[in-house]
Amino acid sequence: MNLNTQPIGQTANFVRAQKPFFWVIVIWMLCFFYYAFIASDRYAPEVQVYVKSVKMQQTSELSALSILTGTAAGTSDIALLQSYLHSHDLLMILDKRLGLRAHYESDEADFLSALPHGASEEDFLEYYRDHVEMEVDDTSGILSIRAQAFDPEYALELTRQLLIEGEAYINKVGQDIAVKELRFIEGELDRSRLELQQRQRELLSFQSEYQTLSPEAEGAAFQQVMSGLKAELVRLRSEEKVLTSYLNERAPEVVSMRARIKAIEEQLTQEQDKLSSNPANGKTLGEVNLDYKELELKLQFAVDVYKSAFALLEQTRVDAYRKLKHLVVVQAASLPEEAAYPRRTYMLLTIFVLLTLAYGITALVVATVREHRDV
Repeated sequence: MNLNTQPIGQTANFVRAQKPFFWVIVIWMLCFFYYAFIASDRYAPEVQVYVKSVKMQQTSELSALSILTGTAAGTSDIALLQSYLHSHDLLMILDKRLGLRAHYESDEADFLSALPHGASEEDFLEYYRDHVEMEVDDTSGILSIRAQAFDPEYALELTRQLLIEGEAYINKVGQDIAVKELRFIEGELDRSRLELQQRQRELLSFQSEYQTLSPEAEGAAFQQVMSGLKAELVRLRSEEKVLTSYLNERAPEVVSMRARIKAIEEQLTQEQDKLSSNPANGKTLGEVNLDYKELELKLQFAVDVYKSAFALLEQTRVDAYRKLKHLVVVQAASLPEEAAYPRRTYMLLTIFVLLTLAYGITALVVATVREHRDV
């Protein structure tokens, strides 16, 4: 009896010891059955794009910085594009245009791969992000896009729509900034034009009021006249002294000379009165000249501002064109002939390795606990 009982007990202990790894095999076989017979094929045509700006020139500092950091100049544009392609706004556009939710909820897909019916917007967005993979090459700035779908034609159309919407968004961002700048500069140009017209009207009104084209020119002419009169007066007085040295004061030559001197003195007095006051508004000629110069300076300043605004407008238009960007397709998407997902062999090997590691760790922990318990 003892001889028969001992082998049976050893066999039971051996079977009991092998039960945990037996469940590892069972779980792996279930996974094998799922990936071999149930898992739906998912197609993912790959496309590679690059955001190119019309403005190709860079400063030496930016170029050196790009070389030192190992990043491309358009990395920020690629990051912006990547964020938009994973955004909820684009998801709604694609759902409206292609029926994306209905495709991912399709009954033709298996229950683990498909989007659950009645999923929330947050779950839908998370599912969409998981199935639209993007990878950026930091060195070249090339963005690789793989959009997964259960039908090859649908996957290709989804990829095309992503490119169309992505390029439209990139252009829209640059255009919006350019349009805002243009509107601001155009507003400044209109304001400077009105200011210039106002200064021109003020100067014309001043000229009409004082009946003069240029007080400065008239002042120069006035000074020339005054200098001529004074020089003539000095000459006549000199001649008067010469005449009185040998003629009687009542001599016709002396009387005539003194009459001419008196006339020039009266003329000088009249001209000096004009210099000291203006009978029209009580301003002196110097004050009128200062007012005119102030108006002239304001007009010149308005002209300079208008010229600067006009030149800035033209420069902004050129810069607006340079800010336009578009997507350069490095590798175009083509109709996939084979499913890219699920990667059955890779997944089954990974699952087996993970289950084996989990079994080994669990067995080690259990053995350690039993050893301490026996002690």
